[in-house]
Parts: sequence; structure tokens; C-alpha cells
Amino acid sequence: MTAPGFVRWSADGWEGWRAPDASLAVPAWLAAVEGGRRSRHARTVRVATEAGAVFVKHYPPPDGPRALRAFRMAGALARGGFGAPAPLVVGVREREGLLVTREVAGRALAAVVTAFPREARRAKRALLAALGAEVARLHRAGFVHGDLVPPNLLVAGDRFVFLDNDRTRRFPVALGARRNLVQLGRFVVPGVGLTDRVRVLRAYADARGLGRRRRHRLGWWVAQKITARRCAIDHIAPKDAARVGFRELMRSGGRFDPARGARA
Repeated sequence: MTAPGFVRWSADGWEGWRAPDASLAVPAWLAAVEGGRRSRHARTVRVATEAGAVFVKHYPPPDGPRALRAFRMAGALARGGFGAPAPLVVGVREREGLLVTREVAGRALAAVVTAFPREARRAKRALLAALGAEVARLHRAGFVHGDLVPPNLLVAGDRFVFLDNDRTRRFPVALGARRNLVQLGRFVVPGVGLTDRVRVLRAYADARGLGRRRRHRLGWWVAQKITARRCAIDHIAPKDAARVGFRELMRSGGRFDPARGARA
């Protein structure tokens, strides 16, 4: 593996690559990440440094190779003109992995959409249309994101930043593009109604150059898959989902909003 612009490093059984200006603090990073946010494959923590905040992500065995995949994919996305956290340090020790990235000055997509006041509907519509077009651009470039859920997207000025790229791949887009649309659409987000979801999908279809028949089939397929995922994840009876319809199933504040159940 080569990493232009990075230098090799090794210490205490770790080997990897680092940016020339990046300092190594592996023991401190590993200690800090113990109190970080845990996901299925890793722990992540934000660490403040004199040079600015960084995010440290630790992959316990056997998921260490994911750190290298995320490192390589960050470079590939950047070269393609897409937003992704800039890596500073990556290392592996046997099947254990460590990835350190610069903090991105952006806001979570869902938080940005939710914060739009009613009088800023045009701005919200423009943002959602830009989102659909950007996902289409990602797919046209041959990338399929590993988990394109709203928490893995930041809005940074007029750009979108793709997070958690350890499962992002470059392969025939037909194999995963539709799955990305399901991932993006399956969350109930305050302020996002059915018309907004259609707007994202329409912008995506326009940017991919899909004809009327193909975009109709795509919309139907995405709605069916989102419904199935909601039923499986949120334990909704399929007959109830079919009875109320897709609009009500995905309505913020409605009977099937997971946040409503959490507040009860």
C-alpha cells in the first residue's frame, strides 16, 4: 500500500501512515477512546489538541482492517471532489485498528433540516434537492457509501461531508445505489414530509438521467424497502404499515415515529 503525502510510522507493534505534521499519541488516544461512543465495530471519541480537534476511532480485533479501508477511501473521495474527514493517522496492530481524522466544521444533516423555519421553505427545498444531486454524483463517480444514513452526513457550508467510510466502496453502482437511497430515507426526521422525500429522489433521478418509467419504478422500490426496514427495525406489524400508508408511516410526530415512543 502507498499513501502519497503521508509518512510511515511504527511504535509498540503498531504500523501505519501519518500526515507529516501529525503527532503520535497512541497510548493517550487509546485511553481516551475507552469513554467514547460505541458502535457495532468501533469506538469513537473527540479529542481537543493544540492544532485543533480530532476524532479518534478505535477498531478492536478483528475489525482493524476497517481503519485502513476508511483511510484509503477518504483519499479516494477527496480526489473525486467529495467531502470526507481528512485523515491524520492510521495504524494497525495485528487485527486492531486506529484512525485519527480532523474534525469537520459542519452540522448534522438532520439538525440542519429540522432547524429551517417555515418561512425558509425555499432554502430547505434547495438543500434537499442538492442532497439528491450529490448522492447521484457520488454514484456516477462509482462510489457506494457503506451506510448512508442521515447521521453519516454533515452540511459544511454549501458542501456535504460523508462520514464513516470504512464500508464505502467503488464497484458497479447498480449493486448498491438503491440501497443507499433506502438508508438515506428510512429515518423519521422532524420537518421532513413526503413531499420532501420525493424532492430528494426527484433530484437524484434528474442527476442520473432516469426516464419517467425508471424513476417511477425506483420510487416504488425505495418506498417498499423503507417500509420493510421500518417494520423490521422498529417492530411494526406489516399489516399496520400497509393500512396507514407510507406518508403516515414516515410522519414526524405520528404514531410510528420512534422519537414519540422514546418520549412516552
